[in-house]
Amino acid sequence: MKTFTENDKVTIERRAAGRDPEYNTPLDGWVVVESRIWASVQDILPSRAESTDDGLRLALQRSRLRIRNNSAITAEMRVTLHSRGDRLMQIIAGPALLDDRERSEYILEGYSI
Repeated sequence: MKTFTENDKVTIERRAAGRDPEYNTPLDGWVVVESRIWASVQDILPSRAESTDDGLRLALQRSRLRIRNNSAITAEMRVTLHSRGDRLMQIIAGPALLDDRERSEYILEGYSI
């Protein structure tokens, strides 16, 4: 099996939902689950990844994230890619257990204008 290098630093966050004690309105924020862990990030080649909506051009960017197994990471979380200018991406698929049973793979998605 071909090994991959873990040469990128990433931070994984989950949504922290709560209620304001005074007004009972929903509070929305993010809590760090894993901070600056080593991972392998590989871009997925684009295929019809650009669109124009009302004159605004959007580009969809997807990447593969491979990290050591961690059952606490779910598809409702987001990832900051520190080696790519602190790029923020959401997890849209995963986890998928790789052949070595020690690492998991996730698909990330981000937008640029």
